Formats: sequence, structure tokens, C-alpha cells
Amino acid sequence: MKKIIYSLFVVIIGLGILSGCSSNVEKTADSQLSSSVQQQEATIVLQEDGKDFANQKVTFETGENLLEVLQKTFKVEEEKGFITEIEGRKQNQEKQKYWLFTIDGESATKGAAEIELKSGQKIVFNLAKI
Repeated sequence: MKKIIYSLFVVIIGLGILSGCSSNVEKTADSQLSSSVQQQEATIVLQEDGKDFANQKVTFETGENLLEVLQKTFKVEEEKGFITEIEGRKQNQEKQKYWLFTIDGESATKGAAEIELKSGQKIVFNLAKI
């Protein structure tokens, strides 16, 4: 009888230890997940003919693209993935003025929806004649 009680006691202790370990694993996984989705910061500058008219530090989550962040921060119109207007300043085909942008001084080679923002980047959108 003592052996049965002792065995039952050992099993209960073992289950208690295992359940305690599983909750720690879940907490660790949750903290790793929340740390992988961090708030990042970048700067977006808006220009017309090379002259600044807006300069905004923006926060975003890892994985967000430039177009999403731009639309959260400014009034943006786009057509088929191309930005046509920002803050009421429209492209003008007759004057050959279009929105172009650089990232850290380098001309963009992809559309804003295809660019995943990174922390510390400086993006300059310029409405200028091509």
C-alpha cells in the first residue's frame, strides 16, 4: 500500500513539474514572437522640385512596406501601384512631373509596395520634372 501511495505521489509531482515547464516554454515563445515584431523608425521627406514641404519621422512594424507606411502617414493617391498624389500634390503628365523617390540617397529600383522598410532609413519623395 505504501508503494502505491509513494508511486502516486511521484506521478503527481512529475505532472506538476511538466506542467510548470510547458507554461515557461509558452511564455518564452510569446516573448520571442513579440520581440520579432518590433517598432522601427524611419524618416520620410516630401519635396517638390527638390524643395522640402514635409519631413516626418514614422514608426512601423518589421515587415511593413513603404507604401503602407506612407499611406498611414500622409494623404496618398495611387493608381495600379504607382503613386499619383501625395498631400494634394499631383503628378502632371503635360509638365512631365512625376513622383520619384530615393532611399538613403539611392534611386529606388522597385515600387513603394515592393520595398520593405528598414529602421533608420531616409526616404525622399520628390515631385519633379523628368
